[in-house]
Amino acid sequence: MDISDCIEFIRYNEKELCLFNTDPADSIRRDLATYFATQNVRITDGRTASGAPENIAVLSNTSEVLAVLHTSTLKALLEDVPTGSGDFGITDINYESVLAPLKETTFTSHDTEQLLYASREIEDRARRLGQGTIHTGFQRCSVMTEQRAIYTDLARRGVSVHAYGVPDATPPDLGSGQVHAVSTDEIAQTWFVVFDGGGSDAQKSALLAQEHDENAFYGIWTYDPRFVDHVLAHLTQTYDSSTDEMTSSL
Repeated sequence: MDISDCIEFIRYNEKELCLFNTDPADSIRRDLATYFATQNVRITDGRTASGAPENIAVLSNTSEVLAVLHTSTLKALLEDVPTGSGDFGITDINYESVLAPLKETTFTSHDTEQLLYASREIEDRARRLGQGTIHTGFQRCSVMTEQRAIYTDLARRGVSVHAYGVPDATPPDLGSGQVHAVSTDEIAQTWFVVFDGGGSDAQKSALLAQEHDENAFYGIWTYDPRFVDHVLAHLTQTYDSSTDEMTSSL
């Protein structure tokens, strides 16, 4: 799968949390939608012909039902989540069967600012570790130039840097970092930051986003090490740094 396919795979495998037969005046749907704003879970409403059972939530993916619970349980859990935590945090064994299928390692967003925040978090992981490899797609070399200081610093700290962009301008000097000046649709249309974790699966992370309108993106970011490994394999196999016509090492 290329980067676009990876994004579509995550979109297709979105979970659905359907609230059956709830009071339209109940705020739970709005509260859950706010909480799951960046998580790969879609909140929907459903109603049976009989109107029963009331206040039931069904969590499912494309192939199976993952959990069935009363909405009062979700309300109790939401009340226990610290404001702004963005994470249920499985700490109570009594709730693990409910919380486990809701806990996400992959997140989605249409908010460019949120995607930028996620990319900065991944860059910061690499900076703190000072080792490993980071691959970043800027779409265009002119945009890469704007971010030169960040990636020159990462390279100076010991991170192996690979930066990708369509050569619309002279590629910047990234010190020991390697610039891949590549004229492909994938590089032109996607934005990505992928870190191999510097030897730690727990630090592996990736942001993948695709432009669907001028300066408007749909993207995902993930801490799933197997997914990150797949994206890394695609990048290294497709844009081999030993291919002189595809790579400019500065």
